[in-house]
Amino acid sequence: MTFTKDIEAPFAGLSLVLKTAKNFTSSTPLALWLSQAQPSPNWIPLPRLNGVTKVMPVLPKPVLYPNLMQSICQRISQDSLVEWEQKPYELTGVEIDTHALHIIQVSISASKPLPPTLGRAIHALCFQWFAIADPALAEHLHQQDSMPMTLVMQYNSSQKMYLRISLLRKELLAPLLWGLSANLGGEVELAGVLCRLSDRVNISQTSSFEKLAQVVNASDVQKNCAIALQFLSPTSFKQNKTVQPFPLPELVFNGLLRRWNRFAPQELQFPAVEWESVVCAYDLKTHALKMEAGAEIGVQGWVKYRFLDEEQAKIATILAHFASFAGVGRKTAMGMGQVRLFQSKI
Repeated sequence: MTFTKDIEAPFAGLSLVLKTAKNFTSSTPLALWLSQAQPSPNWIPLPRLNGVTKVMPVLPKPVLYPNLMQSICQRISQDSLVEWEQKPYELTGVEIDTHALHIIQVSISASKPLPPTLGRAIHALCFQWFAIADPALAEHLHQQDSMPMTLVMQYNSSQKMYLRISLLRKELLAPLLWGLSANLGGEVELAGVLCRLSDRVNISQTSSFEKLAQVVNASDVQKNCAIALQFLSPTSFKQNKTVQPFPLPELVFNGLLRRWNRFAPQELQFPAVEWESVVCAYDLKTHALKMEAGAEIGVQGWVKYRFLDEEQAKIATILAHFASFAGVGRKTAMGMGQVRLFQSKI
């Protein structure tokens, strides 16, 4: 039996690691295996990776996880054989998630082609999931000027896509998954179209502010003081009282710095920066993202930034890695501003 991560740290979540067993007759269905735990967890399967099966016991609030962990440890000492999805397993480990930053993906199949105006629909759906777990939290998030999450729908075809949700606060994972578990494998309505959710959740990426703050120690991006970003969904920025579609360095990195300082621990926050940076190469096109109130114009493509000051380049490198979780620019909770580091050949 193995346990990973420091169980004294605050929990974002945890997962059980299962190994295929031969003895079916003595295994207990997983839902009954923790029947004494209160509240009873909802169970969310994760995608099978490298032959390893993992299942998350999900609770509505992260403060409930320490007691759940105690119940799991007590139960393991009595019986580690469980049944999951009509197959026998041995419980071989528990993984503790203490990360603050998460990217969650859920596959969705639509009954007919979806309209392009999905920003408000996916925004409302996620807030419904938060409200199932904690209505006060959902209302609090709704009032925030700087939203601690980003949302985007990424299409494989007109009727198959996945919803990508990034979270910037550790305590949001539990209530989101608790609400989401009510719809996994079932139907939801998006913009008047019936859609079926996968029965699994993929937590595709996790990190912490502490890890990102150390990325410059292992990265060579700052050695030539250049960073390239790829803008995957239409992106635009507030500039004075207008909307600027071109991702100028001060708009991109000041926005990321503000979001970093809003959510990072105080000891990791950065001072204000007067960026000494230029755009040295780019390949961008404007795109219109249709919203209920009208089209939002933004750019997609890539931009390479060159920094004249090495210390600023180090800060920008950290913020560029953070951008994968935080997004950049306007309306990141409605599908805009998805970005990632890009390996430019120029």
